[in-house]
Amino acid sequence: MRFISFASSSKGNCALISHKNTNVLVDCGISRKRIVDSLNRYNLGLEDIDCIFITHSHTDHILGLQNILKDYDIKIVSQRDTLINIANSLEKNNIKVNLNNFKIVSPINILNDNSYLSVGDIKFYPIKGCHDVPSLYYKFVLGDTVIAILTDMGKYTEYNLRTLEDVNYLMLECNYDSDMLLENSYPAILKDRIMGEGGHLSNVDCSNIILNIAGSNLKEVYLSHISADSNSEEYAYEFVTKYIKDNYKTNSNLQLPNIKVAKRQEITEIINNLED
Repeated sequence: MRFISFASSSKGNCALISHKNTNVLVDCGISRKRIVDSLNRYNLGLEDIDCIFITHSHTDHILGLQNILKDYDIKIVSQRDTLINIANSLEKNNIKVNLNNFKIVSPINILNDNSYLSVGDIKFYPIKGCHDVPSLYYKFVLGDTVIAILTDMGKYTEYNLRTLEDVNYLMLECNYDSDMLLENSYPAILKDRIMGEGGHLSNVDCSNIILNIAGSNLKEVYLSHISADSNSEEYAYEFVTKYIKDNYKTNSNLQLPNIKVAKRQEITEIINNLED
């Protein structure tokens, strides 16, 4: 079993999930070379990838897809609007699109044991996100282990929290600090977008999600998609860990998860245990 982030930032996102004989990528927002180099560290190549899950069509999530699909016939999984955007982009660049490899999934509105989909040995749930383009986030079931990647989300709902209640390992967006964002040099329209319902989750949002879903199931949370201009990996970690400790009920039996950071441009091993 493997759950490894190759990169997580506004400059590129890509993660590897492996279970038994199935290997998938979640997003392809870094170059093909970086993806290949990262896979090679684990004795894998693009020929070993069964499918690529795409969350949405922004460049930092699909950048490497074009060069991969030139030479590899890999299944691409996402919702209809995202796949249409990807197909149109590929055709503009004179890349033949094998639509048979485009698997359309719809967001699941009710999570239960019968609502999951599957690719090989991996079960998954596509869940509707809230961004400024159609978006999904994914929950994966690898045997007895449940993992999820939730980034690029402008707001969250009670339903989103319920979808995460059984997750053991979570990559969760911790994009910006409000004060840093307001003080940086971004134009006002961009600041409004980031803080809006179609934008990103702040340090406070991330902390509150963790507090709402903390319990015996949640083992580790990896702070992800951290802005280089409106946050820092060190500050996000310090903020979230302090906020959680300050705001959970000290007289309760709440079990808090380990908080770690998914590096922006480096490999971060979340799970790397081939025996599971």
